[in-house]
Amino acid sequence: MMARNNQRSFQKRIFFVLLLVTLLLGFLAMAKAKGLLISAQPIPVVEGNTVFLDSLTLDQKIAQMIIVAGQKWDVQSWKKMQMGGIHLYAKANESVFRETIAEFQEGMVIPFLVSVDLEGCQNPFAAFKNFTAAADVTTDEKAWEKGVEEGTYLSSLGITLNFAPVVDLEDTIWKCRSYPGDAQQITDLAEAYVSGVQNKTVLATAKHYPGKTLVIHDPHKYLVEATISEDDVYPYGKLSSSVKAVMISHIISSGAVNSQGVPAVASTEAVSDLRQGFDGLIITDEINMLGLRNFYPNLDELYLAVFKAGNDLIINFNEDPNEIRRMIVVVKEAVLRGEINEERINASVRLVLAAKGFIVK
Repeated sequence: MMARNNQRSFQKRIFFVLLLVTLLLGFLAMAKAKGLLISAQPIPVVEGNTVFLDSLTLDQKIAQMIIVAGQKWDVQSWKKMQMGGIHLYAKANESVFRETIAEFQEGMVIPFLVSVDLEGCQNPFAAFKNFTAAADVTTDEKAWEKGVEEGTYLSSLGITLNFAPVVDLEDTIWKCRSYPGDAQQITDLAEAYVSGVQNKTVLATAKHYPGKTLVIHDPHKYLVEATISEDDVYPYGKLSSSVKAVMISHIISSGAVNSQGVPAVASTEAVSDLRQGFDGLIITDEINMLGLRNFYPNLDELYLAVFKAGNDLIINFNEDPNEIRRMIVVVKEAVLRGEINEERINASVRLVLAAKGFIVK
């Protein structure tokens, strides 16, 4: 009888040990999935509005070059990694926008860039506020007023970067995102809008270089190829001295801009062409769009390609903090083995920090 009781007692202990191990493994798996196991980066040295670049780790520098989806469940992960920016989607009301931004920015020595897509017809505030679509703007005065109105509103919410204006010469896919007219008229309207929105301390973004992004196939879904004309790139040359950022697309281009058979966003040649005479931020379109993702056999090659090409900010809306962390590690390892020059990373980080209002030493 005693032996039987001892056996039962032993079995119970084994059961509880296994249950404890199972619960612990489950907790660890859940913690990992939520990014809770990601280590926090050290606090960089910031004195007043001066950032000392050498105080940032290589991980921090790479993170400053990435804009992520600003979902509230990722707030602690993005803070720990000190990402460069967050992008906000549509929300129910202004209060939710303000609360979300305040939660992200709280305690950040280097604040996040906060971006949205406010083009008029593409409107994250559509549930409670309307704006004029770019397609309905026909005069420079109206374009400037649109810029002032949108810049004032975005600035009041704490948003610092708008992915507009669209300067593609045509929009046959959405039919509302680009301005009406020829290359000169579109450029004039965009220039007036940029002046208005940036007057309210919101960075404007001319997109989508090198053009033809809204006329063939939706790059969110398809690989796209197009021949680029001088008219397509004309707006970027005229805006280069005023607009603070340019977004480069996934289109495989030939003609006036030759991306050498790869998506423009991953083309050193296309990015270098854009960089000539432009000292603002070069921002990728979202890198998980199938127009880019399907070009590469795996994510590692994609990550390295967009960093090597010379982009300053990479938009990655993957909401898994572990994947964003892995992206940072992939790029870091390429820097450490000499495949990517750290000075190239430093140059982009300087531009990002300057866009946030810092002096960089």
